[in-house]
Amino acid sequence: MTDARSDEGYALLAAIAVIAVFATLALALLGQVQAALVQANAEIERARADAAADAGAQLAIRNLISDDRAFRWSLDGRPHQLTFAGSRLTVRLIEERSKIPLLALEEEQVRRLFELLKVPGDHLDEVVDSYLDWTDDDDEPRPNGAEFAYYARRHIHPRNAPPQSFGELALVRGFTPDLVERLRAVATLHFGNGPFDPHHADPIALGVMSEGGEDSPEAIEREREFAGQRTAIELDEPATPGRTVELNVEAVTAGGGRSHLRRLIELTGNRDRPYTVIEAE
Repeated sequence: MTDARSDEGYALLAAIAVIAVFATLALALLGQVQAALVQANAEIERARADAAADAGAQLAIRNLISDDRAFRWSLDGRPHQLTFAGSRLTVRLIEERSKIPLLALEEEQVRRLFELLKVPGDHLDEVVDSYLDWTDDDDEPRPNGAEFAYYARRHIHPRNAPPQSFGELALVRGFTPDLVERLRAVATLHFGNGPFDPHHADPIALGVMSEGGEDSPEAIEREREFAGQRTAIELDEPATPGRTVELNVEAVTAGGGRSHLRRLIELTGNRDRPYTVIEAE
C-alpha cells in the first residue's frame, strides 16, 4: 500500500509540474500575442497617420494654388489646423525664397548667420571656419577650421564644394544635430528662381540678408509679428511657377498614431500636375 501511495504521490506531483509548465507556456504565448496585437495596432495607427498627413499635403497644395484670394493659403509658415478622418493635422507652407540662400553667402554673411543662431564663443570660430573649409575648393584649413587631415580618421572627405543636403552638414566639424536643425529652419539649399523675398522671412533671415542686419526695421518688425503683434492677415498673390515651397504636415490620429511629412516642392503652374517633389522625408 505504501508503494502504491508513493506512486500516486509522484504521479500527482508530475501532473502538477506538467500543468505548471503548460500554464507558463500559455502565459508566455499570451504575452507574445498581446505584444503582437499592440504592435499591429501601433502599425495600423501609424498607417492612418501617414495617410492623413498625405491628405493634408494635398489639401495644402489645393489651397496654395487657389484662385480665390479669400481661401488662398499664405507662404508665411503660419500653422493651419485641420481634421481628416478623425486625425488632427497641423500644416505649414514656407516660401524658400524667404530663407537664407546658403549657397550664395559671402564670408561675412556666414559669420552673421551663425552669430544669429547663437553659436557661442570659440565654437563660433570653429563652426564658421569649418563650414568655409568644407565648401571652398582648396585643402588649406583656416585657423579654426578643418580639411582632409582632420576628417581622414573618420573616413570622410570634405566636399570642397557647396553641400548637397543639410544631413551632409552633420559631418562638418562643430556642427551638432541641434545646430543643423536650427540652420535648416532659416536657410535653404533650394532657393529657386528670383531674389530674396523678405515678405515672410524669419527675423534671422532678415538679419543676414538685410543691410541693417538684425537691427534693420524689417527684422524688428518681423520680431514683433513673431511675438503675436501681427494685426491683419495678408493675402498673397497666386503662387507662381518656379517657386520652391517647404511643406510640413504633422498628423495625430485618435488612437495616438503620429506622422510627420516634410516635402520640398517646386510649383509648375500646371493644374494637372501642380508641383514636382525636390525632397521628401
